[in-house]
Amino acid sequence: MKDILVAYLLWFFLGVFGVHRFYLNRPCSGVLYLFTLGVFGIGWLVDICLIPGMVEHENEHCHAHTNTVVVVGQQPAGIVAQPYQAQPMYQAQPYPGQPIYAQPQAGLYPVPGEYVQPYQPSGPQ
Repeated sequence: MKDILVAYLLWFFLGVFGVHRFYLNRPCSGVLYLFTLGVFGIGWLVDICLIPGMVEHENEHCHAHTNTVVVVGQQPAGIVAQPYQAQPMYQAQPYPGQPIYAQPQAGLYPVPGEYVQPYQPSGPQ
């Protein structure tokens, strides 16, 4: 639980450095205050009115769900752990209307490293 008196004391003595904002779990604005000296003093003055709301918000909303129960032991009845089963590979199917391209035929293209005769046009010249 955050105390409003502590927040006001931090605001008064160290507020231009944003210490009261760090205390109220507002680190982003705390860093802003730290590097701009309380947003050039204007934010420091505005916080006179904002501190009660920030303390109330911190106490009501942020600490309402702090009870965490961890149970270590057996699994609940009815839950059976199954080993991972690999799924079969998906075979891609062409979309409807997608053209199916012909595969190149063997022997039409030279094999790398193979000597190829230069093109010789045939016929009368």
